[in-house]
Amino acid sequence: MVRWRQEEPASASPGEAMPSLASSLNVLAEHIWLGVVAALLFVAGLATAGPVVQRDHRWLMALPLAVVRLVLRLIGPQFRAVPAFVVIFVFNSVVICLYMLSGALIVLPGAMAFLTGLNIGVVTLKANEIEVPGGQGSLGALVATAEGREVPRWAGLCGLLVLVLELPSFWVSVGMGIGMARKLSAAGAYTLANLQALAIERLHAYWMTIIPALCLSALAEVAAIRGRARARGAS
Repeated sequence: MVRWRQEEPASASPGEAMPSLASSLNVLAEHIWLGVVAALLFVAGLATAGPVVQRDHRWLMALPLAVVRLVLRLIGPQFRAVPAFVVIFVFNSVVICLYMLSGALIVLPGAMAFLTGLNIGVVTLKANEIEVPGGQGSLGALVATAEGREVPRWAGLCGLLVLVLELPSFWVSVGMGIGMARKLSAAGAYTLANLQALAIERLHAYWMTIIPALCLSALAEVAAIRGRARARGAS
């Protein structure tokens, strides 16, 4: 039974009043191994996407396909760097932050790691059925048109940077959510004061470390898309 009770917060010394970058990095370091757990759940979801698509489980595919179509509409048919950056950065930042804070619901972070892997796998496998606004064909066809053409090296490096920054940011954030769930699930630990303290600690770490990584990742993703678009447009 959940017990909500007000607790007097422990008094902090002047040096501990404001969390620092070092303390935020410590929070991330404490959850690295839970980030590995999140990564394994993500990979399990990714592997499940094949059977889901093969057996045409539309109820599992509807949400990820709808979200991708919405994001493409928000970016617009004429790819512009600034709107694309804003959409990618805001979407990733808000969604991953919610995954982190979902530890308040105990089992949700692990489920989100699995479902995110599943959703990405579904979108990848169904890319040929996702129409890009503006009559540009399917998402899969647009990606395929760059095959066999020389994509600028910097675009390839930017694409690699997106993976290096975005996936670990997601895994560690979900790991922090799993850690929150573990602490709150202890007997008598699910209190308003504990929930607030755990959330604030994670939000500060998120602001200090994950947000900059996602910002750089969004910039790199826009650059990678522009590089592939240049390769498609080359005669």
